[in-house]
Amino acid sequence: MASVHTLQLVCLCVVAVLVTCDTDITQEVLSTLNKQVQTLQAAFQSQQDHIHKQDGTIVLLKNRIQELEAETHELKRNGAELSNVGFSASLSTTTALGDSQIVVFDTVVTNDGNGYDTRHGHFTAPVAGLYAFSVTVMCYGDESEIHAAIVRDGQKIGVVFANGNHFDNGSKLVVVRLQAGQMVWVEHTYDPSGNKINGAGYSSFSGFLIRAY
Repeated sequence: MASVHTLQLVCLCVVAVLVTCDTDITQEVLSTLNKQVQTLQAAFQSQQDHIHKQDGTIVLLKNRIQELEAETHELKRNGAELSNVGFSASLSTTTALGDSQIVVFDTVVTNDGNGYDTRHGHFTAPVAGLYAFSVTVMCYGDESEIHAAIVRDGQKIGVVFANGNHFDNGSKLVVVRLQAGQMVWVEHTYDPSGNKINGAGYSSFSGFLIRAY
């Protein structure tokens, strides 16, 4: 009987030991799993933070791209406006001219770039570049002589002549470099009075930009 009790006691001890060992193993596994979960959570949070920063960077880049697109559009528009420079104007009324008198061609046909001033007869270059200018003058009356010049900031760059026989006319074409802001006009250069230039569109002044610098 004693041996039976002894055997039962031994069995109970073995079971207790096994349960204790199993509990220790379970705690160790749970601890390990908990650490792994914490590590994964930290990694996940780090990834979330990184993604959030990338989202912010993407938003900034998108905004900058939109700004650059707007700037590019504006530059293209301004460039197109600057490259489209040209004018043509004629004289509407027969006019008596004196010495050093600027001929004001008052009827505008074209004025792209708004460089020509109908009040004073000046063309002002809106952009530096290579320009072409032409002038045609027609005399009015047999006694008239027209001596005219295309002038750049006070310097003659081309001259033209027409006498009064049979409403003679003369023309001149010049190609010249201009800086932005320089002016070109047509000026009468003959001293005697009484010389008349024919209007009604027969006398004209034109110019255009060939190439911008």
